[in-house]
Amino acid sequence: MFRFKVDTEASTLVFSAAVAGFFALVGIFWGIATGSLAILFDGAYSFVSLLLSLLSVQALKLAESPANNQFNFGRILIEPLTIAVKGLVILLVCVVSFASALVALLNGGREVMAGMASLFALISLLGCVLTWLLLKRRQAEFQSALIGAEARQWQMDSVLSAAVLLGFVLAWALQRAGHPQWAAYADPLLVIAASVYFMLIPVRMTFQALRELLLTSPSPALRKQVYRALSRLGIAHNQCKMAKVGSYLILEVKVQIERTEQMDEIRPLILQHLSDLPLEVRLQVDFYAAKKPMRSVADHIQLQPHAAR
Repeated sequence: MFRFKVDTEASTLVFSAAVAGFFALVGIFWGIATGSLAILFDGAYSFVSLLLSLLSVQALKLAESPANNQFNFGRILIEPLTIAVKGLVILLVCVVSFASALVALLNGGREVMAGMASLFALISLLGCVLTWLLLKRRQAEFQSALIGAEARQWQMDSVLSAAVLLGFVLAWALQRAGHPQWAAYADPLLVIAASVYFMLIPVRMTFQALRELLLTSPSPALRKQVYRALSRLGIAHNQCKMAKVGSYLILEVKVQIERTEQMDEIRPLILQHLSDLPLEVRLQVDFYAAKKPMRSVADHIQLQPHAAR
């Protein structure tokens, strides 16, 4: 019997893609059948989510691949690059949907089968919320930037489905109350409201990804955590540089040594003190000779000769 376990970063992304594909097919066909722009928007968004989830799976494989002659430092920048692309594509979908709904609104709205549309919105809401909660739990477990971006996509889809359900229930109530002319405006108004709300999230995603692509300094909380760990080894703030890239922390540390034998022991000792970080550390240690005796990492090694073993 076939069983699919969602217990790794890659399997989580594949699961997200599979669910997005299901809702894309159902949403597009259901939207055409009911004449609803909001459901078509939901289906189109799920189809885009499917493509972006597949892109995330490929990006994960590339990011984890080792360095080679062409990519001497590996491909870890593929993670923020993928997130930036996802943000721009989602923003484009929102802009196109906003324009289509605005045209429909100016033309007098759209009549929809509110009862059938409400049923789809309820199914979509339940599916999106469950998927979002699962991805949110896996993101906390793996500390993956790609899964985090996927979780934000499903959060957006959950909000959209909830808004669509509320709007269709209102439209159904207006039709039952004998005001179908007002019910026709519910569908395009829902799409306009959802599009405007959604535009903020991909903008933030893209901005954060661009910051990582430019190797800007990470958040103050992360810097403080790194500084605190390194201070136990006698490493000051001005001796290290860092940047967060996706699920990785690029860290460069300058260390004073008195003997060349200390070089082999310092690197694992630093990594040991940074083991509590929720990121994989890519560490580069630059050594320089001590001009005068002073307390440094070398002193720590002398005090704890077996710390790195």
